[in-house]
Amino acid sequence: MVWPYRDAGGGLLCEVHRYDPAGERKQFLPATCWRKADGEPDWRWKSIPSPRPLYGLDRLAASPGAPVIVTEGEKAADAAARIFRKSVCVTSLGGAQAAGKADWEPLAGRKVMIWPDADAPGEKYARDVAQILHGFGCDVSIIDAPALASMSPDGGSHESIQGFDAADAIDEWADAAALARAAHSLARPFEPAPAYVSYGAFTMSSDGLTMEATKGRGENTEKVEEWICGPFEILGATRDPHGRAWGKWLRFLDGDKREHLRHVSDSALHGDPASLCGLLADEGLRINRGQQRALVTYLSGARVKGRVTMVSRTGWHSIAGRDVFVLPGETIGPRGGEHVILDTAALGPYEAHGTLQDWRNGVGALASGHALPVLAISAALAGPLLHLAGQEGGGLNFFGPSSKGKTTLLQLGASGWGRGASPGYMRAWRATANGLEGAAASATDTCLVLDELGQVEARDAASALYSLSNGTGKARAARDGALREPKSWRALILSSGEIPTETKLREDKSRRARAGQLVRMLDIPADRGAGCGAFDHAGQQGDPAKLAATFKHAATSNYGTAGPEFVRRLIANRIDGETVRAMVSEFVASTVPAMADGQIDRAAARLGLIAAAGELATALSVTPWREGEARTAAAWALERWIDGRGGTEPAEIQQAIEQVRLAIEQHGEARFEAVDDSDDRPVANRLGWRKGSGADREWWVPPQTWKAEICSGLDATLVAKTLCERGMLRTQGGRGLQCKVNLGGNQRAWAYVLTASILDGGADAP
Repeated sequence: MVWPYRDAGGGLLCEVHRYDPAGERKQFLPATCWRKADGEPDWRWKSIPSPRPLYGLDRLAASPGAPVIVTEGEKAADAAARIFRKSVCVTSLGGAQAAGKADWEPLAGRKVMIWPDADAPGEKYARDVAQILHGFGCDVSIIDAPALASMSPDGGSHESIQGFDAADAIDEWADAAALARAAHSLARPFEPAPAYVSYGAFTMSSDGLTMEATKGRGENTEKVEEWICGPFEILGATRDPHGRAWGKWLRFLDGDKREHLRHVSDSALHGDPASLCGLLADEGLRINRGQQRALVTYLSGARVKGRVTMVSRTGWHSIAGRDVFVLPGETIGPRGGEHVILDTAALGPYEAHGTLQDWRNGVGALASGHALPVLAISAALAGPLLHLAGQEGGGLNFFGPSSKGKTTLLQLGASGWGRGASPGYMRAWRATANGLEGAAASATDTCLVLDELGQVEARDAASALYSLSNGTGKARAARDGALREPKSWRALILSSGEIPTETKLREDKSRRARAGQLVRMLDIPADRGAGCGAFDHAGQQGDPAKLAATFKHAATSNYGTAGPEFVRRLIANRIDGETVRAMVSEFVASTVPAMADGQIDRAAARLGLIAAAGELATALSVTPWREGEARTAAAWALERWIDGRGGTEPAEIQQAIEQVRLAIEQHGEARFEAVDDSDDRPVANRLGWRKGSGADREWWVPPQTWKAEICSGLDATLVAKTLCERGMLRTQGGRGLQCKVNLGGNQRAWAYVLTASILDGGADAP
């Protein structure tokens, strides 16, 4: 018999030949193709060097999500394929003693059931393979082969057959489906032994890490065993998705038997041993102070087969062709890949209590019928859609007077990913730039909840809004002067404050709010206009304060389940970017007024994404709301935002009018010299001239003053055109935007001539 070993693409790698000589034991010979010195191919009875390929790689590649059956031998694998028709059946080259020489990585992350031969070598083979696969993140179970070997197809039993395997079973059982059920019933989850690594002079056991050392000199030398530290496992070698930042992933128990997972970078092994040992000791690992260097030497030399990808932010990642969603302690996505873990520097305040149904019955049910709570929760769930839709970060700022329910809205949104409180998943705006960057990285593709915008300085708020929305932190230098890779994120932000974002940014007199900032963070009034603040009604008790307390209690009782479950159901139902973008486009098309500026489209797209998240959450049974409830809430928010900004024109036009109007309101008398009043006192720091009174009043501004002071920070020509179109700037027909004015006597000059309409707003007035 001949069994061909093929690669994932079907190419022949080697063959295994079986021979049954008369009167002798069966023989298995691997046939491999080598190249002679003259370049000619040469088939030899010689095995492939380790790590050796598995039998069935082509079938594994063709069925990436299928369960896997591992047998001991090719004949048993072929027999198992006839029993488990929806599984991929594989084995390793070289028999029961060569499990460690095979490359098992193609099974990483898979659900695997091992069917060993019913003998002692088979039991050892099963445990060896299971231990290796556990390191690759597989869900492993092992069939009790001796028990299956003693089971009869009719339900009875007989003496166990030594060496009984899948090929023997299929000969005995006529009903393959019944045999599969029997095998499954005898499969037990694999309980791995600690992944202790020993090598050279180092031995790791349940007593800890020891090292064989030589003490004394000459005839007085002796071998002694030095205790270095308590026991720990090396779960795998870590690196980032780009193959950099290598290290090791450790697991150990502290003195109270609590489990600790710790990443140790390889770069740290080349630094001060005391620093590294201090960090490990701080988490409960007992370390011999006099053997710190020995511990570092052990870690530097230890080699493990398992591989772990470490990422620096939460959310979506493409790892070896798989799209996965990473959270602290959990990676959501298709099985079939290696472990993915989150760098401890990016761990956020994610935690869960209760079940999704508990959250639905509490927060979800209470929010139904209240537009702003529905909007806040939908926004918190919209983070995972940012990547799918290809949108940049940004968010909502709920503003209004104190005790109107702003913080309650944030608590409801936060409850989707963690405890809806502070301390909990909510954070404060008042933080350093580094702190906000770290918080954003830990909230990538989820939701960053920031309370009390008023507590942060205007200058810091301006830079934070841009960086949080743009998704990139500041570039910083490493110790060697090289440029460090900056933090990156993609965050949906929920914010609250007593004043709108624009008002906050205006507190910094040296800067002005830019349109880009105002479109990134949409100001939504936390008032539904029903006399109940952020709520549509006062609840069953008729008291908005008691309703708010009920909301807060729900957000701190059952939380942290809706967000992760929403991601699972997005993946399970194959919700892709095309679906999300179509929902957003429909929202924009149906809610944006005709001839509106592009900034309105951008804001509508953000709220459309939030509406899509809420509607998908309802369709996927994450939220208990009525169909269309989230969309209606988002449409209301867009209307309020447009009203708050003063219409659908570009923000730059509104800012231009407001800035010129403010200059005239503040300095229209004091810094403009009257040209028709010779007795008027001299004007210091003059901005221009004024003439007339009432509706005939005009202010004349010289071109350089217009650019440098009146239109400081703005496009002076655009400002003039804007005012001219609204009748606030007089021109001489066909002569441009300036007029030739008479300053008295023979003195004439070019100036921008503002009319009295600048004060009453002209066509801009309400």
